[in-house]
Amino acid sequence: MFDLPETFLQLTFVEEFIGAFRWVWPLSEVLHFLGLILLVGIITVYDLRLLGVAKRMPVAPMNKLLPWAVLGFCLCVFTGLLFVTGLWANVKTHPLEALQYDHFLQLKLAFILLAGINLLVLYQTDLGKQAEALGPGDDAPPPVKIVGAASLVLWIGVVYWGRLIPWGL
Repeated sequence: MFDLPETFLQLTFVEEFIGAFRWVWPLSEVLHFLGLILLVGIITVYDLRLLGVAKRMPVAPMNKLLPWAVLGFCLCVFTGLLFVTGLWANVKTHPLEALQYDHFLQLKLAFILLAGINLLVLYQTDLGKQAEALGPGDDAPPPVKIVGAASLVLWIGVVYWGRLIPWGL
């Protein structure tokens, strides 16, 4: 592989902040879970509609919820970075070591990447327009259903692998 500096992702000011204020880590966990609820909850409802659940609901109005999903994603990214960069303050593990050896963390990050690619496929192709055009009672075309099913599996995977991260350290 390639050599990274020993201080890679180890931010002492984050570690000192976490060490000085014991409430930071648990509050960050709460915010991370809140972010997951917003992100995965909204995306799950959207994906289930694409798969044919609650067909009487049009898809276009559901787009009004997407900014909340983006907020959830931002919360997860911010707190996730805090967890990785402040890892030494909590469990005396170097962030680089966690990234190199915690297979559950690697899988979670891979699933997030794949979910992002899946989202790009939906919104950078005609599939996004097909999904948004679904009115009450409309059935999504098979490619849109595939993207919805992939999204559902990937986000469930993110949550699953994320819950296993503490056991990978």
